[in-house]
Order: sequence, then structure tokens, then C-alpha cells
Amino acid sequence: MKFLHLIIRCAFVGIWLICQSTPAWAQEQTQFKIEQTDAGPLIEFTEGEFILSEGLETSGSNWRTHPNPNIYDMVEQGWNVGEPHHLKGRFHFNRQELGATPLAIYTVSTRTNFKVLVNGSEVFRNFADINDENNPWYRPFLIPVADELWNDGDNEVVFEVVSKESIGIGRVILGPNKTLESHYRSKYFWQITAPKMANFTMLFLGALVFLFWIGRRQEIELLWLSISTVLWFMRNYQFFSATVPFDLALFKVVPIYATYFASVASAAFYFHFIKLANRNRIILLMLLLGIPLVAAHAFFSVSDFAVYIPTAAIVFYVAGLGFLEAKKHFNIEHGVLGLGMMATPIATIYDLHIALKYGGDGNATYIAVFGGFFYAVVFIISFGKRAMDAFQDLGESNLILEQRIAETRAELAESEAERRALTVAQALETERGRLMQEMHDGIGSNLITSLAIARQQKQPGSTIRTLSRALNDLKITVDSLEPVEGDLVALIANLRHRMAKDLSAAGIVCKWEVDECKPLHWLDATNALHVLRIYSEAIGNVLVHSRATEMKIGCKEKTVGGVDGILTYVKDNGDGFNLEHATYGKGISNMQARAKSLHGLLTHSSKVNEGTILELWLPYERGET
Repeated sequence: MKFLHLIIRCAFVGIWLICQSTPAWAQEQTQFKIEQTDAGPLIEFTEGEFILSEGLETSGSNWRTHPNPNIYDMVEQGWNVGEPHHLKGRFHFNRQELGATPLAIYTVSTRTNFKVLVNGSEVFRNFADINDENNPWYRPFLIPVADELWNDGDNEVVFEVVSKESIGIGRVILGPNKTLESHYRSKYFWQITAPKMANFTMLFLGALVFLFWIGRRQEIELLWLSISTVLWFMRNYQFFSATVPFDLALFKVVPIYATYFASVASAAFYFHFIKLANRNRIILLMLLLGIPLVAAHAFFSVSDFAVYIPTAAIVFYVAGLGFLEAKKHFNIEHGVLGLGMMATPIATIYDLHIALKYGGDGNATYIAVFGGFFYAVVFIISFGKRAMDAFQDLGESNLILEQRIAETRAELAESEAERRALTVAQALETERGRLMQEMHDGIGSNLITSLAIARQQKQPGSTIRTLSRALNDLKITVDSLEPVEGDLVALIANLRHRMAKDLSAAGIVCKWEVDECKPLHWLDATNALHVLRIYSEAIGNVLVHSRATEMKIGCKEKTVGGVDGILTYVKDNGDGFNLEHATYGKGISNMQARAKSLHGLLTHSSKVNEGTILELWLPYERGET
């Protein structure tokens, strides 16, 4: 059907040419396809007349019709890099088919040094010297043409191309300057500007990563990442470079070798990132494999596919790992890197598809050229997530550190307060010891001497009793200064021990009824003196008034009014008295006052001929007044 359509179309063209009385050469008019636009029709030449010859100049005049784009790949042709060839192509069209709008010529993938002539007049060339080494295979060109160069009827456009590698004339489109300029700007951005920006940005990111690695040598994946950005840049430089910066033969093979080793470096980065088992051995094996591949390609003219096939195997293996890791961890850090690893084979498959679809005519826009940039960006995203997590952890650590500092300061303040309290306590203890020593060696010694002299001189009994009470008071005061650490039982036991001789002399047997009791933390020297005074008064009453033969001193825990405390008592079997007819002196009122100072409770009871009992209850905890 296509062949029949072509025959019919040619027939109509032939009839139209006869009717228009066109020149004879125009009957061989180049075939093209027309596209209607708002500014006017575009024509793309799908067929032209060509002459291919060796050397820098065209030899012969044997024009041959051939479809366009017309690309001669040097590998397929068996040419060597550096061997010059010349290709000349001409295209015909009628100006009336395009209207009166200003026209321009658009071409892409015309390689490598070329000039364009319109009706014999040169309108463009991309070289200054025929030996210049340009790199225009992926670069679009827009060539505006002055209106006066066009004929009203038939016109001829000629491309003269010289190359020392592959040679060809790519897409050739003719149409309104405005429409082609818009198309050119879009193509130039996506095929030249964007890849250049992306790859230089990638190189910059790689440099930053390398500087970061210098400060963190233990993270070897950062080194591999920076190396991979350099290798990807070397691979992609061919896409946007306007000229060949060094030896042409080397420039043609660098992208092939860089593709393999960039894939290895990317794999090495990812292996270290995910902590793959035996990763160093695998990386070394891949690097060693690259040596014979390069040698075979460089010295034995092995096909490029000998390098691309193992490269593809590495890329797809890493993509598989990326998929499994993203599925396994399901977080941003592993997810975006997994996507980055999977993006490379996807871009490769896409580029292979459009390369097979469009060939080398320049109609394809490849996306693998952005692969390295995308791969670096996803790492930055992943690294940024890691950094954010690290900053969050740092913030939490700072908060914990501040809390610990506050706690430490509080502990230090508490320790300092305890130290000061200990210092004061030690000072008080020292002073207490000094006072006790002074009372014992001074006042006590004088009272004992005075009491002995009074007895020797047979002084009145009142004098002897007064001296004896003074000596007992001094002993009680000294006992109150002794540290008992809140032990009420020990305090009363010391008093009992001091009064044992007096009790024995009075014929009174003292029994000890004591349960185990917890210490009273508030029982300091002042409060201890109150307790001893109460007990001294109680025992003194038993000695003087009771005519008892037995006395019991006891301690036990007891709860009064919901408050836990200690109940102490002094009980005798003496004469007793009737509480309703009793008269009290200052002794009992003094004891009540002292009990109130202790936040305690003092009670007493007595029965005639049954004895008397005095009880003192003291709380474990008491409120401050």
C-alpha cells in the first residue's frame, strides 16, 4: 500500500510539473514530507542525492539517490579513526510550497565539519579550518536564510561534510524561521544545555562528597561516589562537547571504557552503603575484569558490545539489589537510593529503544546522559535524610545532655549542701566534744571533788543532795550531747546506766522492756536533752516518792491518731496515789512542756497501792513549728 501510495503521489507530482513547465532538473526533485504549522508548512527531506568519496574533497559527479538521514558509521564501513571522507548531499524544493514567510534550515546529527549552500551561496559552516575537530553529532543547528537567496520557484540546498570518523547528513528540515527556532531552542536545551548543567552539577557534587570523605575516611562509600561522578562525566561529555578536546581516537573510546568503570564505581558505592557481604572481593573482581575488556577492545578491535554486555550485567545486578533493599527497609534513605540504582537500567533500555527506532539521525533525546546526575541527587536526598536524622539525634542528645547537666548541677548543689552541712556538723561535733571535755574535766571534776569533801566533812544532807543532783544534771546534759543518731532506746539506756547505782541503793530493781524501734531522725542534742529531763524527773519521782521495789522502763512502736511513733514508759509498783485528790508541783508541768516541745504526748496514771505509770509518745515524723 505504501508503494502504491508513492506511485500515485509521484504521478500527481509529475502531472503538476508538466503543467507548470518546470525545468528538467526539477523533475528529479528530492522527496520530502510536509507538516502544517501555524506559521506555515515545514518540509523534512526524507530523500536526497549524495556523493561519498575518500579524502577532504569530493571526487566524481556520480550522484546517487538515498534516503535521508544518511549516516555512514565508520565501524560498519571498516574505516579507521583519522581517515578523512567527504560527503555531499543536495535537496530540491519549490519555494511556493512554503509561502512567503522567512525560512530557516534546521539540522542535527550532521557530522562533523560541514557547510550549507543555498542555490550556490554559502549560508553556514561550523568550522574555520577543514582540519578542525568538531563534535556536532548530538548538537542541533538552526540556519536562518536571507529571503533574497531563495528563488521564487525551484531551489537547491547543498550540504558538504568532511569527517575523520563516522560521516553523515542528519535530519534536514526547512520551514518558517519562527517555528524552527522554537523547535531548535527546545532541542538545544534538552540535548545540550540540560545535560551540560546536570553533569557539571554532578561533578561539583562529587567534589563536595570527596571533601567530605577526607574528613570521614571510614566511610569509603563516599570515595566511590566521588570517583563515579568523575567517570560518569567522562562518559557523558561526548553529548554536549562542541569540539574534540584531545586525540580523536582516544575521545571515541573514552566514553565506552568510562561507562564500564563508572558502573563499577556506582556498584562499589552501593555495595558499601548497604554493607553487602564480600563487597571488596566483588569490587576487585569487577575492576580486574575491566582490564581484559579494555585490552580486547583497544588492541583486537573487539566490538563495543564486548564492553557493554558486562556493563549491563553489573547495572541490572545493582538495580536488583536496589529493589530488594528498598523493599526490605522501606524508608527514604534506602528507598531513594534503590530507585536511583533502578533508574539506570530503565534509562538504558529507553535509550536503546529510541536508538533502534531512530538510528543516528539525531531525532532521539537520550535520558541516560542524566543518569549520573540523578544518581548523585538521590544520594544527596538520602544523605540529607541521614543528616536530618543525625541532627535530630544530636538535638535529642543535646537535650539529654542538658538534662544530665541540670541533674549533675543539682547533684553538685546537693553535694555541696551536704558538704557544708557535714562541715558544720563536724564543727559542731568538734565544739560539742570540746564542751563535753571541759564539763567533764572542769565542772564535773569540781562537783565530784566538792561532793567528796562535803561527805568527808559530814556536811548537812541538803548540801550533799544538792551537789549530787548538780552532778546528775551535768551527766544528763553530757549524755544529751552524745551522738545517738536518733536512737531513742540507746539514749534512755545511757540514762538507766547512769542511775543504776541510785536505784540499787534505794532497793529498786529496774527491768528493761524494749522492742526494736526505728530511729527518730529529728532527735538532735536539744530534743535529746528534753527526753532525758523527762525521764530523769520520772525516775527521780520513783526514787523519792513511790517506795517501790520494782521499776520497768520500756519502748515500743505505737500509732496514735493515725501517726506512727514510739511509746516509752516508766512504771513502778509503789504506793501510788489518787489522781482526783492529787496535787502537782512544777515537775509534772515541766515534763508536759518538754513533751509539747517534742511534738509528743505525755500521760500518766496511778492507783493506790498499785503503783504509777508515766507514758511518753513521740512521733516518727513531725511538722515544723
